[in-house]
Amino acid sequence: MEHHRRIPLPGQRIIRSAVAVALCLIVYVLRGHKGIPLYSALAAMQCMQPYTKDMKGVARKRILGTVIGAVWGLLLLVIEMLLGRGELNEYLHYVLVPIMLVLVLYSTVLMHVQEMAYFSGVVFLVITINHFTDANPAIFAFNRLLDTVIGVLVASVVNRVHLPRRKDTKTLYVSGLGNSLLGSDSRLSAYSRVELNRLMDDGIRFTISTVQTQATVRELLPGVRLRYPIITMDGAALYDMGSLEFIRTMPMTDIKAERMMRWMRENSVPFFSNSIEQNLLVIRYADLANDGMKQLFDRKRYSPYRNFVRSDAEFCDHVVYFLILESHEKTEEIYRNLMEQPWIGEYRVVKDISDYAGYSFLKVYDEGCSREAMLHELEKIMGTKNTVTFGGEKDRYDVYIENADRNLLVKELKRRCEPVDFRCWKSVFR
Repeated sequence: MEHHRRIPLPGQRIIRSAVAVALCLIVYVLRGHKGIPLYSALAAMQCMQPYTKDMKGVARKRILGTVIGAVWGLLLLVIEMLLGRGELNEYLHYVLVPIMLVLVLYSTVLMHVQEMAYFSGVVFLVITINHFTDANPAIFAFNRLLDTVIGVLVASVVNRVHLPRRKDTKTLYVSGLGNSLLGSDSRLSAYSRVELNRLMDDGIRFTISTVQTQATVRELLPGVRLRYPIITMDGAALYDMGSLEFIRTMPMTDIKAERMMRWMRENSVPFFSNSIEQNLLVIRYADLANDGMKQLFDRKRYSPYRNFVRSDAEFCDHVVYFLILESHEKTEEIYRNLMEQPWIGEYRVVKDISDYAGYSFLKVYDEGCSREAMLHELEKIMGTKNTVTFGGEKDRYDVYIENADRNLLVKELKRRCEPVDFRCWKSVFR
């Protein structure tokens, strides 16, 4: 079924920014049209951040940057008044302004607010160029600072006010990755990233269950702060993204790994062997026998979370799965021959189309390895009694995600884990 992208609706940050600017204009009117509302509006828009904790830092730096520019601007005017005995010399002024600007910008470096250097410079230049002939430029500097503070306070209020919601911090929510959380372009939308982080910051129990390795999850979910162990490699491992540790694994026995490896070599089947060694994912191969294997190697080898080793030795310790990557025709032939073996019931074999044109893969796991089995392990570790799964396959997950391009998973997650409840009025202001 083909899905068509729709034009996205304005997000909360856009709406909140507009509300903050409107409030700044209202405050300007209530103040009797004193000050310059533009500066309040700019400060409010800059402080409107996706995460509340980020807003605090931006607000502090925004005010500090304004103070730096205002103080240096007033200091320059005082120095010029003293040198000119009460009168400003235009030519001297235009010589000193760029010299003092160096001190303004350098001050932001010394105070570790380099990102505010532009705003400090703007405040300084506005005072020293546009208002140096005013009867009392100090009044402008004070009003400029006051306008900034008003914008910061307005942004703080708007960013913190939310509908009252009841938080479900006991249920474990587990999501698939492709065709559910990620869009058709295999990317996570900005909306989903921000909302997932916010929900997890609020204590929602959310994690991932995927066929991908932990290294691929990191690449596909940049900026997502997963707090709970993820199920990786189709249930072969449970991995903590924070501590970088494999908490649980479901490897083959040495006997099973040796038998499978011997069969593949006797039948001239090239493969990658994936094992967990000293808390590292080690991928062994004897040779890159086809273009598909070469493409995979070239794409994956730069990750610090994968360790490729070229070796002819039969290493059978803690192997979690074998990966066979061959042309479609050869894969079908290998699969048929493999499934005819009398011992194949001791393994779980997965066949699918790969991301490499013209190639399919076979993944061979231990018979007891599955995402469902590893989810039970995760439930035991977390002590959870209720679990809700999300995914893009009907009848396999509790919640079927029909179209990953519309952020349906995150929206459904929000609806379930933080429903609007006016009895929870204390949660209005975060």
